[in-house]
Amino acid sequence: MTNRGLLIPAFLLGLATAAASPGPASAQDAPPPPAPPTAHPSRFGEGAGPSVDGGLLRLLDAARTPGQSNAVAFDRGAPGAFERVSLRCRLRVLEGGDGGSFLLLSTADHGVRGPAPFLRSWVEPNLRGTFAVGIDVHDPKDEEPFSPRGNYRGMPEREVSLHWDGREIVKRVAPVEFRGEPADLSIVLEHVVGGAEATVVLAGAAVYDRFFIPGLLPYECRPAVGAGTRADAATEFDVRDLLFETGRPAAPVRPPLRVPVFDHVLTDGKHTSYEAEVVLPPPEWAFGRVILDLEIHDAGDAWDEWDRNGMVSVRDGDGVLRGIVPFITSYRTPCRWRVDVTPFRPWLAGRAVLEIAAGTTFYRNRGFRMSAALEFHHGTPALEPFRVIPLWNGAARHGPPENRFRDFFTPLAVPVDAEARAARALLFVTGHSQVGEFTPSRRTLVVSPDAADPSAGEERHESLLWKDDVYLNPNRPQFGTWKYSRAGWAPGDVVAPWVVDLGGRLRPGRTASFRYEPGPYEFPPGEEAPPAEEIAAAGQVVNSYLVLYREPGALVPAPRLLVRGVLEGGNAAKAGVREGDWLASYDGRPLASVEDLRTAIQAAEGAGRPASTVVLHRGAERLVLEVGPGKLGVSLAER
Repeated sequence: MTNRGLLIPAFLLGLATAAASPGPASAQDAPPPPAPPTAHPSRFGEGAGPSVDGGLLRLLDAARTPGQSNAVAFDRGAPGAFERVSLRCRLRVLEGGDGGSFLLLSTADHGVRGPAPFLRSWVEPNLRGTFAVGIDVHDPKDEEPFSPRGNYRGMPEREVSLHWDGREIVKRVAPVEFRGEPADLSIVLEHVVGGAEATVVLAGAAVYDRFFIPGLLPYECRPAVGAGTRADAATEFDVRDLLFETGRPAAPVRPPLRVPVFDHVLTDGKHTSYEAEVVLPPPEWAFGRVILDLEIHDAGDAWDEWDRNGMVSVRDGDGVLRGIVPFITSYRTPCRWRVDVTPFRPWLAGRAVLEIAAGTTFYRNRGFRMSAALEFHHGTPALEPFRVIPLWNGAARHGPPENRFRDFFTPLAVPVDAEARAARALLFVTGHSQVGEFTPSRRTLVVSPDAADPSAGEERHESLLWKDDVYLNPNRPQFGTWKYSRAGWAPGDVVAPWVVDLGGRLRPGRTASFRYEPGPYEFPPGEEAPPAEEIAAAGQVVNSYLVLYREPGALVPAPRLLVRGVLEGGNAAKAGVREGDWLASYDGRPLASVEDLRTAIQAAEGAGRPASTVVLHRGAERLVLEVGPGKLGVSLAER
């Protein structure tokens, strides 16, 4: 592997080779030193601007002048996109406001050289085509219910955010203090099928550990750093010994297969849901990732102003509607989420019926305008999800104290297929009603790998049904009481599942047992508990599944040639080829391009074949057709 490192103690570009060398090179054989990259300091606001002192980038002046906005960008080092990109430095930032960010500027959008683009806020580095990490040290406590600031509990003002393609993806409070003394910062971006995994370690603690960002495909980039102060608060932001490294060049990425499902459908009091039947890729086509692209649009006067339960569902093999992406609508702010739904690939194949739902019968003429599409990203997964087994699904009520949801979460016996090599439990659970929404509770998933063999023992997995980072939801601020912590959900956000990775511990061909044990509500110490009838009325919405995985031996790459048109009277038309078919092979030759088809046809003609075999896919069907010699008479698109 070759690492191309941009080390900035004196703005010198260093190229280092990690692979073993056949022997020491002489001074005469050594390559010439690379040309030093140019650093471009920029001042967009008040103060003296950024300064460079050896290996130190001082982004903000020591006078802590309000209203500063400064950046330093570097020219591109090695051209091209890479599988892995990392940035390391020593960061010193003080308490105050506002903060700064580290950016991997897209050269397609911001050029291969020159200064960084202007940003209104360096703690919100939302640039088209660019990945960035924000460091925000200004989020003061504000207990006003309807204020735009969300930190009503006075959480530490040391927030770290991930940004991609003009949007904030996620924001978290760093687990340890980094303000004050210089701290090590490491940012690593590793591209995987369907996106990238981001790891950020600050002051020795991981803020993000392989956090998956859908759609973040390899792109050519160059580093930049920016920082700013507010009119009412200031800080210092120093970066020392910045090191930018890249790994292997990225292979070309095949564009995903995108299937639109819903397009700006509008619910109302009479129609709170829509169904659509779509043709999805057959299950044997190899896709390493399936992403749901889900949006709530501005609906104007027809927009319901409340936060409502929403759901994207799919009908399983028995025709039962199964919720796979629960979400909560926002308080009248547009939303967009890209959600990994790969575990549900067994249901997202062939002819499928999906439903999108959000709204209430409370209003006659108000609801939500929504769109949804599925993206299938090419690649063979390490393990293939092949069976989804429903566990507990529906609406649960707490009931009397001795019940505590237990009549809903009854024990389950689940047969495990003989070919299963791994398993994961996905549990989407949200609490509702005044008590159920605003009170945390613990829960335990108890799994026995083999119900018939007591010696197999049991595993206990525990978690807290609570979401205390609601105020950092990227969809902020909103109207209404959007900021308060809740039982597993937030207004304007998808519901993240509790994922219990069981690995290969379930026994193939045997029956496993599952128990879900809800704990009591944990009311604040010293406060009087609500009346028993209020606790009994608490509710939960539950969608939970066991996903089984197997070796992906039967998967084949998806065809690349899509038939866009068929010439009337041509060979293809006579054989029954239709627009929308996918061509897989001609006379046994796999087809990856139009040139492959030309070569296959010429070979058949040269052999004097009176007819040739074409294998194609039509929806979920695999068809084998006989076509006459010569051109097919089709127009094709390479995908």
